[in-house]
Amino acid sequence: MKLVEESDGRLVVSLARGESLRPCIEELAAQRGIRAARISAIGAIENPELGCYDLPTQSYDKRVFPGIWELLSMEGNISLLDGRPFLHAHVAISGHDYQALGGHLFDAQVGVVVELFIEPFSTPLPRIPCAAIGLPRWEPGGAID
Repeated sequence: MKLVEESDGRLVVSLARGESLRPCIEELAAQRGIRAARISAIGAIENPELGCYDLPTQSYDKRVFPGIWELLSMEGNISLLDGRPFLHAHVAISGHDYQALGGHLFDAQVGVVVELFIEPFSTPLPRIPCAAIGLPRWEPGGAID
């Protein structure tokens, strides 16, 4: 991983082949004390595990897509789950057939490179359990445990 911090605190990050997205991003946020941020990335990822949430069963339908895929877009945020940085991201990917796929990102390895922007915010984003949807949802400016 290589990174540069802009004067306003935004991070410009390059992840290298083989690095795992979720642990890299969450650990970086923990090291930097980031409690809330917007993220955006492009590049190429390998073996992404994506999901689609099913509200009636309150569970994710997950699938791993083997191989290297173009990362057309990764948009998401960093919030706090149980007091630790948590990456919540959705991605659009495509393969050699040029067809796009997408979903909630669980994890992926960098297939070639991932070019990532992290824009920290001062407003904390703790996630709190929500029984109605079966997931912890963020509460902007909420109390941090």
